[in-house]
Amino acid sequence: MRVQFGILAAVAAALLVPQAAEAASLAPLGACYRSLDSEKRETVPVWGMDFTPGEHVDVYVDGELAQEDVTVLADGTVRGEVRAPYQPSGERGFTIVVAEDGQPSNTATATSRVTALALRLKPQRAAPSRRVRFIGSGFTDGPVVYAHYVRKGKHRKTVELGAPQGPCGRISAKRRQIPVKRPALGRWTLQVDNQPTYSAEPAGVFVRLAITVRRVARIGGY
Repeated sequence: MRVQFGILAAVAAALLVPQAAEAASLAPLGACYRSLDSEKRETVPVWGMDFTPGEHVDVYVDGELAQEDVTVLADGTVRGEVRAPYQPSGERGFTIVVAEDGQPSNTATATSRVTALALRLKPQRAAPSRRVRFIGSGFTDGPVVYAHYVRKGKHRKTVELGAPQGPCGRISAKRRQIPVKRPALGRWTLQVDNQPTYSAEPAGVFVRLAITVRRVARIGGY
């Protein structure tokens, strides 16, 4: 789905006097943007400067046309937003290019990174008391990542997973799978986000995983 650029001001065509544009440029992008799936992706603000007033530009994301025939405003700027590219796993760099029609030399480029918003436990199945590795990315809404444990709609425990690493908020930390003494059998919900206090509707992004505690038929419990 194409994201339309919003024109911030309208100027009568008679008032637009074409002139030689200076070297065009783009304002710096954010450090990293997140991709949940092919449809849910963060938007990337695009602000171009020093284009030729009244001319048109095309916008490309990783070489693919995202928007065409965007009118340059009277002050030589274009403003709007596009969606970050889809990233199914991991993270990578991406490039936005804004090119003026009929004057390909007047082209501006900006780069950033995109990451999948993701979380997994390694190993995926383990005794509740066993230490497992929490591996995730996209947790850029705060200086610390937290794991909240919920059962039957009630918050039971919160533990810190440490500071997110790199521009895309990576985490890799070992903790007990369920840090509760003798956790009840059945389904638990693990919610990971950047909020120290649990909320069922956190302000930033979050990832939820289901953990099922089963009875083990052996002496010694879990």
